[in-house]
Amino acid sequence: MMILGSIAFSGIIIALMCITLLFSKKKKVSSDYYLIVWLLIAAVNLAYYLFPSFLPEIVQPFGFALPVLSMAMLYLYVISITFNSRFRLGSLIKHSLFFICYSLIFTGISVFYSRIGFKNSIPYFVDRDQNKVLDFLTFPMAAVPVVYIILCFLALKKYQKMLPEYYSALEKINLNWLKYIIASLIILFIGVFCMIALGTRTDVIPFDQIFQIVAVVQSGYLFCIVFFSLRQSIVFHQQGSLDMDIVMKQEEKNNVQNKNSSDVISQKLLEFMETDRPYLDEELSLQKLSVLMDVSTHQLSQAINQGLNTNFYKFVNAYRIEEVRKKLKNPGYEKYSILGIAFESGFNSKSTFNKIFKEETGMTPSEFKKSGSLRKES
Repeated sequence: MMILGSIAFSGIIIALMCITLLFSKKKKVSSDYYLIVWLLIAAVNLAYYLFPSFLPEIVQPFGFALPVLSMAMLYLYVISITFNSRFRLGSLIKHSLFFICYSLIFTGISVFYSRIGFKNSIPYFVDRDQNKVLDFLTFPMAAVPVVYIILCFLALKKYQKMLPEYYSALEKINLNWLKYIIASLIILFIGVFCMIALGTRTDVIPFDQIFQIVAVVQSGYLFCIVFFSLRQSIVFHQQGSLDMDIVMKQEEKNNVQNKNSSDVISQKLLEFMETDRPYLDEELSLQKLSVLMDVSTHQLSQAINQGLNTNFYKFVNAYRIEEVRKKLKNPGYEKYSILGIAFESGFNSKSTFNKIFKEETGMTPSEFKKSGSLRKES
């Protein structure tokens, strides 16, 4: 029991340290502010699980409903890190309304219907046995977080779908880590309610340790999100995240562009790729390329999508694969490793290089190199 409490308490310390670190940043972005809010709520939630008797009984419903508020803030963080959604006080209030209303309803029932007590953070009717009513009251605690998890998934799916239109390297910015964490949250919520059911109806799980176990698991999630979020913030600072407002405006402009203009830019792009070889830059993005070519990003996007019938990711990496193929055939590169050639040609990930090379050539890089050697010998 002491170990469980120590782990959960360390989660509070980590959250507070991370908040301090984020506040000390000179250039904070919207996702930093939303992360601060989420960390603060997560720290309060952990403290409530560790010290449930700290809150007066009349406001215990607010502590009990904190996971709902936590998921709402996590959703705001997700849309801010994916589409650079602006930090707005109105958004915080809007997504806090259910938490506030739910807690007030819980409190009102306790005052006017039948007093609700809390034992180790778990609610129960003091004066009468009303399990069905209590199950109905606690159902939103399971349903609403699942709704937010689905919203997070939809935001991530839309973000990942749009990435190939704007970036030539996706590994560092695809946010798969966040998708896996959010997916596992479903298991967490199911596990929590199973533990509560077992703890209140059987002796399988000690009743007084249910939420301490939950706090330990939640601390683990907090560690993961803090670690990956801080690392991701550095990557986004270097490469830039998608701005949904700009993206939507670009899409609107794309729809009204003249086809002849698109054809002209497409030809200019093909010539530029051959002469200046910008694809050798491993962090080449649509925005970078548009600046180099002195055309707008929406014009360049239309030229690639409509004029060349592909997306930015495939377009740029096709040139990189061709560059690799040339160097693999060049005797001057015989002493280079295949991976070294790939990195020199603009790739920054071994797995991505192998995948794209197989898609473009139908062979693995090693098979391609070997086939070239056989042709030379014959």
